[in-house]
Amino acid sequence: MKVEKFKVLLYLKKSGTDKSGKAPIMGRITVNRTMAQFGCKLSCKPELWNARESRLDGKSREAVETNAKLDKLLLAVNAAFDTLVERGQDFDATAVKDLFQGSMDTQMTLLRMTDRICEDLKSRIGIDRAKGIYPGYYYMRRTLG
Repeated sequence: MKVEKFKVLLYLKKSGTDKSGKAPIMGRITVNRTMAQFGCKLSCKPELWNARESRLDGKSREAVETNAKLDKLLLAVNAAFDTLVERGQDFDATAVKDLFQGSMDTQMTLLRMTDRICEDLKSRIGIDRAKGIYPGYYYMRRTLG
């Protein structure tokens, strides 16, 4: 898939201020022509927010801590995007968001993981695995099921 545009925008949702006067920080992932929004689970005072920089202004403790968390968040989104690019399959902004947030569609259950391990082991018998190893793994899978 050719990615022409990838962008992550962080913005302040001023209409959702809470009792303490803080507004939640939201994010928007754009891949080509698709868009997905997510909540960062962070909030700040609207007067500290710098919309141009997508950061908090100042050197206060709140600003420094929130900016560090935003940096980690952006790194995680970019890592999810890089992972999807390496797979070489078509994807959209929702797929990046799901991989970044670890949604239920992208998580693997224990049974599915043991199935994958058993299939991988079965395909490698005679190459770098002995034939006698497989029954133990198969028994483990059956017992878990």
